[in-house]
Amino acid sequence: MSVCGGIVSGSVYDCTNPIVGGNNQNLILIDKEVFDRATITYDGAIDNLITNIVLTETGDKGYKFEGIRKSLNPQSAFVPSEVSNGYDHQVDFLIFDVDQAQKNNIEKMAYGKQIAILENTNVAGNGDSVFEVFGTNVGMEVQAGAMRITGDADTNGAYTISLKTSESAGKEQHLPNSFWAVNFAATKVIADSLLVAVV
Repeated sequence: MSVCGGIVSGSVYDCTNPIVGGNNQNLILIDKEVFDRATITYDGAIDNLITNIVLTETGDKGYKFEGIRKSLNPQSAFVPSEVSNGYDHQVDFLIFDVDQAQKNNIEKMAYGKQIAILENTNVAGNGDSVFEVFGTNVGMEVQAGAMRITGDADTNGAYTISLKTSESAGKEQHLPNSFWAVNFAATKVIADSLLVAVV
């Protein structure tokens, strides 16, 4: 057995509430430095399960990016190295407003790191993983590449943003954190509260 132990449980298929792919197309982004000074509460029994997020400094808040159909696509990947294990977190999404204020916002995004909160589909089948938090350890950065092709039929000229774990600043220690506070309604209240600036 490895120094970090072996598996501790199996898996069952829930015929009543099977997992369903896909996610709500609304994304909450929070600057990593804002998240780092927030009060994050973890479950006492299940490792890495976040039960509460409270932003702490005046003016701190998250920002919602609204999408449609399949404009938001999160993913995670296992990235082993010679001496450790790590994970890449990635969130690809479209920004549909293309005015100058949003361009300025995208440019600022590219200078920092973000964490992302997403809501998966199928509340019952996803258990405590209805909401997930990407980038909690090292954050995600805007990746190099084409951002906007005005004549692209698939995006209708929206900005295409890819946030991903850095290639040079270390990997995430875990898969994306589940975020669950008692039930769906309570968790949604907390998530929505992050969109209101701390006073």
